[in-house]
Amino acid sequence: MLKLYGQYRSRAFRVAWLCKESNIPYEHVNVTINVADAQCKEKWYCELNPNARVPTIDDDGHVMWESGAINLYLAEKYKSPFWPSDLKAKGRVLQWAFYVANDVEPNMITVMQNRVTLPPEKRNAKLADEADARLQPRLQVMDDFLKENRFFGGDKWDMADFMVASVCYSFFAMKYDLGKYPNFQKWLMASIERPKAKEARALRE
Repeated sequence: MLKLYGQYRSRAFRVAWLCKESNIPYEHVNVTINVADAQCKEKWYCELNPNARVPTIDDDGHVMWESGAINLYLAEKYKSPFWPSDLKAKGRVLQWAFYVANDVEPNMITVMQNRVTLPPEKRNAKLADEADARLQPRLQVMDDFLKENRFFGGDKWDMADFMVASVCYSFFAMKYDLGKYPNFQKWLMASIERPKAKEARALRE
């Protein structure tokens, strides 16, 4: 059986969400992070993931890390209903997966850390403001796209939508104001209110 390593309040949540949506059974192995003596730093775990980060999967002996790569692999292998059948649609999945990972997530995480998750004495308001400024045109790109399209996947919510939603869930988690981007905000809220998404959210919330 597939093993998923990582605590749910981390990027491991993204993998759990895909497994819920795609009916992929898995065994969860909790691995602590960001605490003293974190399990992700232990030798046994670093032998699975030399980056000492989560998540990691062991799929019957095939070990992988990096949440985006894991989800693309699992969706194709386990024939997720989200996985597209034609090359153009697969290209669209990769386009949005790389966009959200490269252009959105780094700035989003910097904002979240320096406004929400770090202890107040460790927050850097200047870093947060600079990252937030870089974030605005990236959010506008997604909002403009959704002005003309119902989904990132085209005519249905598919793997392209999942890859964006699984990363952008953090906007919801940190109560980020998306009021300037009504199309994106509406799409994101509908995405995280999906029944299987709510099951995955219950694991971390």
